[in-house]
Amino acid sequence: MSVGAVILRLVMGVVIGFCIGLTGIGGGVLVLPSLTLILKLPPSVAVGTASLYAFLTKVLATYHHFKLKTIDWGLSLWILAGAIPANIVCSVLINRYVKGAAGSEALATFQNSLRIFIGVVVCLCALVIIYRLLTNTRRTPRETEEKPDFAARLERHPPRRRILAIAAGALVGGLIGATSVGGGVVIVPILIIVFGLASCDTVGTSIFVAVVLTFLTAVIYSKGGQMEFATALVMALGSLVGVSIGSRLSVKIPEKPLQWVLSGVILLSAILMLFKGGH
Repeated sequence: MSVGAVILRLVMGVVIGFCIGLTGIGGGVLVLPSLTLILKLPPSVAVGTASLYAFLTKVLATYHHFKLKTIDWGLSLWILAGAIPANIVCSVLINRYVKGAAGSEALATFQNSLRIFIGVVVCLCALVIIYRLLTNTRRTPRETEEKPDFAARLERHPPRRRILAIAAGALVGGLIGATSVGGGVVIVPILIIVFGLASCDTVGTSIFVAVVLTFLTAVIYSKGGQMEFATALVMALGSLVGVSIGSRLSVKIPEKPLQWVLSGVILLSAILMLFKGGH
């Protein structure tokens, strides 16, 4: 990798980390468009690289939440019971197909289809973020802290709660296995609305689930040769700097307007992924 390529990846990591630290909006929906649109990586390689990046940037946060005791271990294990098999199946199937179709027209068609699917997922995630911004601005502090009615009723039926946790896990695990997206923007609303977790426990639990799934995805894509290890490492190092700067500025700059702007950027990136040709 040339010096220019290293600098570009480092800058990308700093910018993405800065956005995360400043607005709290997750990295997956920022990293994938960057890898495909700026670095022109094939979608399958972008997924593997983004998964390793996500794992490297979340593993330290998982340790901190473990010390703070903000991980709901029981719920996490039920979610992972559905997520891990779905994650492995999706990851293995994609990598086997890419390997088997190497050098053929079928591979180009598959990569294009995967790019479109990732674009749709990122687009939906951007809309989820926008919806959360809209609903949060309309709720009072008391309403924000109250447990949703559905979650309260579900707590009275543990078997149903476990089945829903496994089903939600399968959805998240499959999404991460296919796109590397879903650890934050998908699972956080589920934990709040469906399972009624408190804000601190939601963050800790979502990060723990995501770090397990992104690790599995990264390992499988690495074995399939669908990863740029150096790119993920350099961007992760840059993100450490960016998150630190963004977090310090977040107390001085209004958060909501920035979240709206970043949501718009993510939505635009997703649209470009949908309509712009792949690698």
